Amino acid sequence: MNIGSPASARSKGTVKLKERNMKLRDNKWGFDLREDNPFRIFRYLRAVADSQLGEENVVDLSRGDPGYGFSPSVHGREFYGFLLEIDQMLNNPDEHFVSDNRDDFEALWQKIQSLADRVYSAEKAERVKKNFYFFLTRVEKYAREQGLNWDKKKVIFEIFKYSVVSGGSYLDPQGETLVRLVIADHYNKKLGLGVDYRDLILVAGVSHGIGTIFKVLCDSEIGFLREGDCVMLGSPVYAPYNTIIENRGLTTFSIPIDPATGGVVGDLDEILAGAPENVKLICLIDPNNPTGFMNDEEFLKKIAEFAEKRNALIVSDEVYTDFFFERKKNIMSFARNRSIMISGRSKIERSTGLRFGEFVIAKEAQKYIAENILGGRLDTASDLMQLLVFAKAPGEIRGEFQHVTFVTGPSQYLGISHMIFGDEDRAEYLKRIRINMESFYEILGLPYNKNLYYSCFDLKSIPGFNKNGLEPEELFLGLAKKGVILIPANLFFSEEERSKKDYRTFARGSLPNLTFSNLQKAAKLIKEYVSE
Repeated sequence: MNIGSPASARSKGTVKLKERNMKLRDNKWGFDLREDNPFRIFRYLRAVADSQLGEENVVDLSRGDPGYGFSPSVHGREFYGFLLEIDQMLNNPDEHFVSDNRDDFEALWQKIQSLADRVYSAEKAERVKKNFYFFLTRVEKYAREQGLNWDKKKVIFEIFKYSVVSGGSYLDPQGETLVRLVIADHYNKKLGLGVDYRDLILVAGVSHGIGTIFKVLCDSEIGFLREGDCVMLGSPVYAPYNTIIENRGLTTFSIPIDPATGGVVGDLDEILAGAPENVKLICLIDPNNPTGFMNDEEFLKKIAEFAEKRNALIVSDEVYTDFFFERKKNIMSFARNRSIMISGRSKIERSTGLRFGEFVIAKEAQKYIAENILGGRLDTASDLMQLLVFAKAPGEIRGEFQHVTFVTGPSQYLGISHMIFGDEDRAEYLKRIRINMESFYEILGLPYNKNLYYSCFDLKSIPGFNKNGLEPEELFLGLAKKGVILIPANLFFSEEERSKKDYRTFARGSLPNLTFSNLQKAAKLIKEYVSE
């Protein structure tokens, strides 16, 4: 395993990394799969494809954004549109809901029903009225279960005070209480986490959460991660994790994962026994990007046991967890007092532009991490949650912008509108993703092992591959000229794994990124190109 190198080697590695991230190589192909950032390469490939064929003829599997093939929930958008109509009625130049409205709930409810009848057709009016009352009832229930004595009038007040639903004011830096009530209930139902609204902090997408965590852990005053300390993670892994770790002078210890099955390559007990003493952080990307597999419970148990022995912190990136119906437990089920979960609405609700994610940290973990892992070093913050709120702002971790949420009111309320009213759309989406996955693998002639969202595969493993004379860069460029964009997966693998095997012909495909017809087109073009 890669357990680090002398300081001089790290210095050279840092220079090399900066070069890798700054620009693409000026060589025969315009990029180097060994050195160049894959998230820069795919944009170059896309530009080549667009110029050759025209944007409308390109099928792009490189990006993790489902919005190219699927739209957000229609029902969620309809409900949110009604919230905006109500907000205009309650907050306008002549009336300010907080100070001017003294109606009881029944009077307010009558006004809202009359508004629906004026604005919409009879059928739609009945639907949005029914949905609004359902929403009030549902949030009232969540609040009661999480220790708040809210009635329906209070729920209406929370939605429309200061036009928060329209972005009319600064919001709670931790995230609006009403919104966190909904998210906490979701995780309690799916994973049995036993958390409440106080255990969540909203962030501007999972990437914001990842950056915030490393900002805290690598801060010189906190002193948890220092140059040379070791981070454990899988390989392959979402490539920015490798970049973050290298940029900060940290070392990695990698658990090799088979991209085709999602299983550990080798004996996990033996692998963990060989881990260096200075493993301080374990990063799980679960389900995994780029392979599309989730970790099984036996794996999670062993990771939890290892973390307990080493007193290591666990950060689990779970933005794809809602795609797996069968998932009932995550790392918090086995290592509750040392786990920080990061997730969000981005992928499952087909709305990456909302930038609506969250930290989930059980109260036991809030206390244990602060006292026993960080050793009480919270700098100016009073507790772990305040430290993370401070840190998610631009700048340092000391509360320069502590009054700002960084997830807008419209994003928060549109996000929970999708959550509560998007069941039907979500079910159809998940059904179509599974069809996409099966069809893609079938056309390529590769075995399908029930991974979802992503596919990580070796172009050379496709039956009939006939391009052995080409450099890997030419493979990706040739596919782009045919109109198919894949993201090269070489740098998703750890440095140690790359030293053992050449992964330059491995690609990651994002399979919710296309409609079914375009996905079939992409698979057929890939198959034809590598076989010709």
